[in-house]
Amino acid sequence: MDIIKYIFRALTLATVSIFISCHPEPEAQLPTTGKWHANLELKKGVSLPFIFHLNQIDSTWTMTIVNGEEEILLEDLIFSSDSLKVTFPVFESALNFKIIDENTLKGEWVNYYKSNDYKLSITAKLGAKNRFDLVGPVRSVAGKYEVVFSPDTDEEYPAIGLFKQNGSNVTGTFATETGDYRHLEGVVTNDSLKLSTFDGSHAFLFKAAVSDSILAGTFWSGSHFKENWTAKINPQAKLRNADSLTYLNPGFEKMSFTFPDATGKMVSLEDKQFKNKPVIVQIMGSWCPNCLDETRYLSSLYKKYNSSGLEIIALAFERTTNKEKALENLKNLKVKTGADYTFLLGGATRDDKAEEKLQMLNHIMSYPTALFIDKSGEIRRIHTGFYGPSTGKYYEDFKVKTEHLVEEMLNEKLD
Repeated sequence: MDIIKYIFRALTLATVSIFISCHPEPEAQLPTTGKWHANLELKKGVSLPFIFHLNQIDSTWTMTIVNGEEEILLEDLIFSSDSLKVTFPVFESALNFKIIDENTLKGEWVNYYKSNDYKLSITAKLGAKNRFDLVGPVRSVAGKYEVVFSPDTDEEYPAIGLFKQNGSNVTGTFATETGDYRHLEGVVTNDSLKLSTFDGSHAFLFKAAVSDSILAGTFWSGSHFKENWTAKINPQAKLRNADSLTYLNPGFEKMSFTFPDATGKMVSLEDKQFKNKPVIVQIMGSWCPNCLDETRYLSSLYKKYNSSGLEIIALAFERTTNKEKALENLKNLKVKTGADYTFLLGGATRDDKAEEKLQMLNHIMSYPTALFIDKSGEIRRIHTGFYGPSTGKYYEDFKVKTEHLVEEMLNEKLD
């Protein structure tokens, strides 16, 4: 009986082996490397175009998304049979493609910050030349604009348009009182201006009719938001001072908080590590693209001045489903930006309101918000929002002003 079992088992294994050798596991179908053009469908008849590059070195694949002067390197690419999944390094989102053929990808963008059901269809083709189609003669739109979003409504708010132009290509951004719309890229032809950006968190599309020095158009943010906007050329356009919008409530003289770090240790502004030192407190979230820009800048500032005594504390208010996911997102942010300063978890979900936990402030008007505190604990400056590299001179002026204040606080003597 044992011999029969042995023979039966051997025959079975041999049969399976022969079957596997004749029917090997199919290799993943791979797209062609090079420059690709993608269209993200915001709604029927409205699509947001962007450019990306697929690269392969040995067995390692990467994707680089290009928005004007910004390049976003994506290294988490997983191929499986006829599919490709690309996960963003900081923002909680992913591109899920089906590989139709070596020159065509179709699928969806999933933005998990919105919800697991927030999905937009996407199609990508190899061989892109331009972000938008070029039709008709070029017009000039370069310059500084006074902008109004949602004009003549209760939601109306001001902004400044900052546009540069090279031929038909236009780059720039909109600066608002709560931050900027980061790196926009597009074209101007005939009587039409088109701009877009896609970074895994933002999916922004701007279209406008051009008439002399006037722009009038529509702004789409993903599939969930749409508003009108108007703009007129104005080199003197201004917004309110970003250092005047957030302040201490009456009855409060200093900033105070206690939150956990990644290990669960409770950390306070009154701890020995921060005593008698200038401290920048950054109110932020890993989900916020302007916070990403600010974190990169503060990381460089910390490397330059920490040895002289500067400390920086990030108070993160995340928008995840649980504490573990919030800490994972913060870890990813720190790795990608090289930020070595202290990160504390102020809140893990949308239910954790920063204004409720920081009641000494009149409001949290914008993420990020930065407080500059001197050696004695006095708040010297509260800066609402952040203007990143896409704002050009605004960004450069902010850096000069900030470094001047940091050096001033470092050189001050305690009484």
